[in-house]
Amino acid sequence: MTILGMNIVPEPLLREKVTEAIRASISAGNLAPGQKLVEREICGELGISRTVLREALQHLEAEGLIVNRSRRGRTVISIGRQEAADIYAVRKALEGLIGSGFADNATAVQIKKLKAHLQSMRSRQPRDAFAAEQQFFAIMRDHCGNHVAADFARQLDGRVMILKQLSTFQNIPYQERLQELDAIVAAIETRNGKLTGELCMRRIERLSEGVVNLMEEPKAMVS
Repeated sequence: MTILGMNIVPEPLLREKVTEAIRASISAGNLAPGQKLVEREICGELGISRTVLREALQHLEAEGLIVNRSRRGRTVISIGRQEAADIYAVRKALEGLIGSGFADNATAVQIKKLKAHLQSMRSRQPRDAFAAEQQFFAIMRDHCGNHVAADFARQLDGRVMILKQLSTFQNIPYQERLQELDAIVAAIETRNGKLTGELCMRRIERLSEGVVNLMEEPKAMVS
């Protein structure tokens, strides 16, 4: 029983909406790596207060999507070659654990859900490949049985989103990507955790080759 006798379903917090709007802009490349985030301009465009914006920026900073430098202010994170290589190395290990864990622990219903998602990917456009693959591995991550690996993988999502903008350099045809996922699902169906993990890691190795070697180290910034 409420004090006023009314049940109100609250809308998502404004801060969450602003956070998602900025995150989506970074994902789309509208806010480029290294770009300074000018609070006055963002507040004017979104029609929000600086208090709300700063709360959203703090959240994105925790996700690793932006950095706060004392003299330069907040900017979209800029990832250099060595950091990209480190990200892919960690991602490779995590997705190997997630893949093997999913094959060993997923229920028949969860495997069916993964197969249905893969089937839906066949009718998507190549430009949607990143989002579709991200959802594919999110299903595996959420049901792999290894909560530590899953949590660390989520923490990498922001940096992986930045690296996604370089995916045009990878030159891996969409059909080949689907074939990689087909092989992963086939290994899962046989409950071969070892093979599933190896296939997931091999896929990350291939993705990293298309990005890391073409990257330059970011220019040093004055703190």
